[in-house]
Amino acid sequence: MIQRIQSLYIFLYIIIKCFLLYMALTYKSLFHFFIYKVDLISSLLILLIIFSIVIFLSFKKRKTQIKLMYFLIMLQLLFITSISIFAYIEVDSLNYLQNYQTILSGIGLLLLLLCLRGIKKDQNLIDSIDRVR
Repeated sequence: MIQRIQSLYIFLYIIIKCFLLYMALTYKSLFHFFIYKVDLISSLLILLIIFSIVIFLSFKKRKTQIKLMYFLIMLQLLFITSISIFAYIEVDSLNYLQNYQTILSGIGLLLLLLCLRGIKKDQNLIDSIDRVR
């Protein structure tokens, strides 16, 4: 499971998202927006962590893992755009761009894309071996 490079990528993604959730819950920062007494950013972070753990544990079902990875990438893009929109509306945009949480969100998206590429390489390798038999 962990010997595959995409498992390492998704594990790093989980660590980054857990760190962002910890920082969002301990400190009130730019990532803390309340809508009807529900913390939107923390809810999205928890959803991202749950889906990434499911993807991490479904390493034997590559086709399902690819579909879940596409869904997780869409959620990550939704997370980044919602943060960007809220930060642009609420506070100074320049302060938002200098925040480390923004950089970690971008790194998380990059890790997801690298993980998707690794899973597709594994699936193509398995498909080519099946054709030879």
